[in-house]
Amino acid sequence: MIHIDVEGYSMQNKFQPMLLLTVNNSIGNKKNHFTIEALCQLFNKNSNYSNVEKYALDTIKTEATEEEISWFSKDYHIPLSTLKHVLSADLY
Repeated sequence: MIHIDVEGYSMQNKFQPMLLLTVNNSIGNKKNHFTIEALCQLFNKNSNYSNVEKYALDTIKTEATEEEISWFSKDYHIPLSTLKHVLSADLY
């Protein structure tokens, strides 16, 4: 892992899955960015999504590729059927 500190700005360079990058690139406020753990937990929820979670799911539905979703499923051992079920939920 590379750690860079420039004028109080800290950046860590480590592996991040494409699905996480797709979600976080769409969220302007970095305080609302997802971690890998938070994204995994999102797929284990069935309802009561926060506005940021709804936005993330909508972003995945509209911007993520099938490969990103499939790779995330395999890499983080979340059944693809579970991901697709959550993504099919009516969010609004």
